[in-house]
Amino acid sequence: MNSKLIIIFLAIALVPLALPSVAQVGELANGTVITSSGTRNYQLWVPSGYQNRDKRKPLPLVMMLHSCMQKPEDLAAISAMNEVADKNNFLVVYPEQTKEANSLRCWNWFDTKHQARDSGEPSLLAAIVQKVDSTHKIDGRRVYVAGISAGAAMAVVMGATYPDLFSGVGVMAGLAFKAGTTVESGLAAMKQGGPEPKQQGLLAFKATGNKTSGKSIRRMPVIVFHGDADPYLSPINADQVIAQWAKTNDYFDDGNDNDSVKSEPVETIEGSVPAGHSYTRYVYNDRSGRLLMEKWIVKGLGHGWSGSHAAVSFADPKGPNASAEMWRFFGETFGAAAPRRLRTSHR
Repeated sequence: MNSKLIIIFLAIALVPLALPSVAQVGELANGTVITSSGTRNYQLWVPSGYQNRDKRKPLPLVMMLHSCMQKPEDLAAISAMNEVADKNNFLVVYPEQTKEANSLRCWNWFDTKHQARDSGEPSLLAAIVQKVDSTHKIDGRRVYVAGISAGAAMAVVMGATYPDLFSGVGVMAGLAFKAGTTVESGLAAMKQGGPEPKQQGLLAFKATGNKTSGKSIRRMPVIVFHGDADPYLSPINADQVIAQWAKTNDYFDDGNDNDSVKSEPVETIEGSVPAGHSYTRYVYNDRSGRLLMEKWIVKGLGHGWSGSHAAVSFADPKGPNASAEMWRFFGETFGAAAPRRLRTSHR
């Protein structure tokens, strides 16, 4: 295998991954989707609230995309998103990348075949949302996508290519849309950032291909976490994700490049975790003054999930709880975007 490919998606544990033990009260279900783009398995976490209450009531859904050399259960363990779901009554789906698609189990965010709507991995991931909606009632206004590393980069792709399906994006150590379109350019972006982010913002706006079922997409809330000690992805990528989405949201706002959304924060908040890392939280609003984006730079955090339950590879319990903060952010930005309904073409 190309050695650069190994480097670019380095989410390989430096020591064996010892998964934390987390008390859970929901249930896990397995599923599979088959489309013209291939086949993918997924795991679905069903919170106890869905089992014990009115199953006819639609629930929010969070799609979680694992990194390279991981499986769904690995991300579930280090993020503890299932525990957040049990407390707040939402579904969590974990798609699984195959070795056949990528020998390191990386989502192929860097490949142009997987950066467009209705093709490649984006179409498969969209199909998973539709499949879950066919088995469990989903609130189409509250479907979110998040990930770590290669999974975070693919989450950005999903937000750009399916803004009518997803109502928010969570990025843990990721990159801007099309930061790389080859292995080589992806590697360069990891180390020094990608192309000019405003240009990428326009590309992300165009990525929908005007196939949003006639829906008016007004905004895409985005929350970003990045460690300033990340040895694989430069923190400049966090800045570029924000700048890219500021420009994409500018276009979403009225179809024009008129700086209706700024890439400068309206508020900067310093904080720290007791006996843990300090952080800086940057807050960005839309043109109406509503919360639209957040960026968290965590001092001392490497390439790992912030606020994990255990100090294992690619997880750090000393940082702010990214899973809880992502859900808080999704809740605070809910209701400001245009109403969404899930399309039924994949059923």
